[in-house]
Amino acid sequence: MIFFSTDEAGKGPQLHRHPYDEVFIIRKGKALFTVDGETIEAEEGQIVFAPANMPHKFESVGSDGLETIDIHVSNEIIQENLEE
Repeated sequence: MIFFSTDEAGKGPQLHRHPYDEVFIIRKGKALFTVDGETIEAEEGQIVFAPANMPHKFESVGSDGLETIDIHVSNEIIQENLEE
């Protein structure tokens, strides 16, 4: 499990994928997710699911900051970054 927090719009992890599912719980703010090329806007209280091997990323949008809980369905974090 990873806790992500930022007060800056546009911040978030680059496009990447994992060989296991990842679940994102939005605790505060809004985020723009890209999962397998589909764009999803999510806000506080919503959950976003990224299936295994699907490229995904997200960034904070809005001025309220962003806090997420990112659940990696694995005993270890394995990540392949797809952007430089």
